[in-house]
Amino acid sequence: MRMINFQNGNFHITDKIIVGTDKNYDDVLQLAPTNRTWDIKNGYKWIYFKDVEIDDLCFHIGICFHNERLFRIDFGFTNKVQKNLTWENWQYEDELKQKDTYENWLTKLIGEQRNFSWGKIGTYFDPRGGTSAISITYQ
Repeated sequence: MRMINFQNGNFHITDKIIVGTDKNYDDVLQLAPTNRTWDIKNGYKWIYFKDVEIDDLCFHIGICFHNERLFRIDFGFTNKVQKNLTWENWQYEDELKQKDTYENWLTKLIGEQRNFSWGKIGTYFDPRGGTSAISITYQ
């Protein structure tokens, strides 16, 4: 399954859960009412998806809305063998390698183009939070 539609920016979590600029926070929450959420109380709200298995990868996905409008999707993955990673076995160097893994995955998926009419895709490493991810930011 192709997760990202590069024509319109739609993000396919499952066959039934497709997130795009045509969906607001309540639309997505109705599709996944038991998912963990976070209302930051400043216009930003998140909906989280955990352990979404696609092919041989296990994805974790955070969908951010600003004033009910789709703003950003952050996601990452591990292979199924690495699924139970914890802070006890976290290492800085390994997280930097994970960012490289995400960058290589994106390049295989879409090539070098990262800017589209609907938004942009990239990777990041947050040394303060100890995480790396792939990020889609919508216009």
